[in-house]
Amino acid sequence: MLEDAGIDRERVVSVDRNKVDEALDVVSVSESAVYDTDESEYVRKAEVDEERKETRLQGLKDRLAVSDDPEADVLRQEIERLEQEIEELTEFSPGSAFETQTESG
Repeated sequence: MLEDAGIDRERVVSVDRNKVDEALDVVSVSESAVYDTDESEYVRKAEVDEERKETRLQGLKDRLAVSDDPEADVLRQEIERLEQEIEELTEFSPGSAFETQTESG
């Protein structure tokens, strides 16, 4: 009937989210009580300056290589462990899951 009169049905039966959000700002009702929300987390790989990373680590490794300090061996092993961890954290696998936050109201 509304469509026949040239009135968009959504305009009459939908809720103005901006007005609802304004109302939520002044009352003690949580957003989750008003909206159905599904939350999920995702990790996005940050830009990594590979050259800078390699240069800084290589400089430290070079200094440790010529060191006679008994701690140098422990530090070399720690650097190797950190390099492996950095590699694992910064590598991108095309099969990685990617999830987004969705809301419906």
